[in-house]
Amino acid sequence: MAKPQPKLSTMLKLEQFHSLMEELSEWRTRGLQDAGILGFVKGLRFSARLIYAIREHLSSSGYEVDWGHLLTEDGYSCSPECDIIIHKRGHVREWNGTTRPVMNFKFINCKDAIAVISCKSMITSVDKEHKKYIKALKPHVKEILIFAECCEPSAVKRLKKSAQAVGCKGFWYLYVCDKMKQCTKYPKEWENFLTTLEKLVGDHKRKKNKHG
Repeated sequence: MAKPQPKLSTMLKLEQFHSLMEELSEWRTRGLQDAGILGFVKGLRFSARLIYAIREHLSSSGYEVDWGHLLTEDGYSCSPECDIIIHKRGHVREWNGTTRPVMNFKFINCKDAIAVISCKSMITSVDKEHKKYIKALKPHVKEILIFAECCEPSAVKRLKKSAQAVGCKGFWYLYVCDKMKQCTKYPKEWENFLTTLEKLVGDHKRKKNKHG
């Protein structure tokens, strides 16, 4: 029996996730993850590609998606670095943003932040460093999500449970990769991630409208 054809709208909104999965899993299965490329650069490439995908998905929402810091309400200090911030339009300051930017980093008022997404590479557990980061971020933003490039298939349920246990909205991943370097994608996971972001933005809009 032929599989039902997916909606065109679904194919379009997941297109960037498919592309990113194919690129990154190729590097991992060929053993190129440890080819000497700086870890920060690999991490930034992953989070930047996610930013582009989320920006497009939320393009009609009136909200922005950026890399940066959240400024405290008193303005004296800021949060730890945030891989991805979903926030109301506007920012306090943009560093190195030009028409052809090498870096585009923003300082955003914490009261304008809707959610922060922490990006990881190959994740095996929500360890002490994750917990420390989430604890430091919580005073600045209520909703924190973890999105990993990949994890082992057997770890998915445990990671989702651990993420919620430390106060995160949830855990999502681009693909799973087993010990034999067989990588598998689950587009339903990406759909659920985007639906969660839509709901967070929608809930924030309703609260804002309710309070004028």
